[in-house]
Amino acid sequence: MPGSRIVSIAFVLAAALAATTAQAQAPACEGGAYLNPQLFRGEAAHQSALAEQEMHNFMARTGLPSSPIYSIKKVDDITSSGRTPYCWAYTNPVIGFLSGYKLVVVNGEPIHPAVLAITAAAPSAKPDAAAIPLKNLSPAEQKAVLERMQRSRCFGTTAGVESAIVAAEGLCGGIEEVAPQAAVGQQGLIAKAAFEWDDKGWTGIATRESGTVNASLKGLAGRFETVHAARLVVIPTKGTSVGFGLYVHPSVTDAQIKKAVAAFQGLSAPAKPLAVALDLGPEFTFIAPSPEQITKMRAAIGLR
Repeated sequence: MPGSRIVSIAFVLAAALAATTAQAQAPACEGGAYLNPQLFRGEAAHQSALAEQEMHNFMARTGLPSSPIYSIKKVDDITSSGRTPYCWAYTNPVIGFLSGYKLVVVNGEPIHPAVLAITAAAPSAKPDAAAIPLKNLSPAEQKAVLERMQRSRCFGTTAGVESAIVAAEGLCGGIEEVAPQAAVGQQGLIAKAAFEWDDKGWTGIATRESGTVNASLKGLAGRFETVHAARLVVIPTKGTSVGFGLYVHPSVTDAQIKKAVAAFQGLSAPAKPLAVALDLGPEFTFIAPSPEQITKMRAAIGLR
């Protein structure tokens, strides 16, 4: 009947309008992604949980969605999640730039990576001796160590800035990435490198130069006991990087970005728990990077 047909058409149109409205109201993004620096340091799980709570509290002050906050470990956690995109990501430059999000503010505090190389064993060497800076060796020894390490295997944290810069500069023959996990930090990488070492197959780790000061093989197990007579050499990278930063989804407005940047730049003396959560050193400074600075940051980790 004509009346029924009109009702049916009206019903279809109403349903289509409702679906369109629902689609229009669906958020372009939600929550945020957090690369917990405590996980990279190998701290216990409860320490990571405390850092995540601090991040939640701080993000509530930025005007960006403070929940839900999702813990991430690699770039695929952002790009291949299969869910509504995150509105923001607080992460290191490797994951940040590879995510395709826009960097709006970053801790400009320099990070200087290095390779901690486990080189040749000397029978007369003091067991588990401290690491030696490459520059302390003779020019001939420096050349020999560098050439040998370019044919050797190193270990580094997955998605770590240190791993990316060491790989970009070709200081090792290859980087075997190790996923970050609770209670396994840089010492865990050294333990793995020590176990894989032999006098004909040197190994090393990609780490921060500052973390090599007290490096030692003491107490670590190796396939060969002679590893404890191996000389540790610190090979600094030429390039440096910066700290963690805030990367935002394209749907985040300029007004939201401005407020969030102001919140980060307003930090002057954060309480220790927040400083830990944001991975801030004693000389941190949040900057809104220029295009030239971003190009330099990308180049340091091997992105053009």
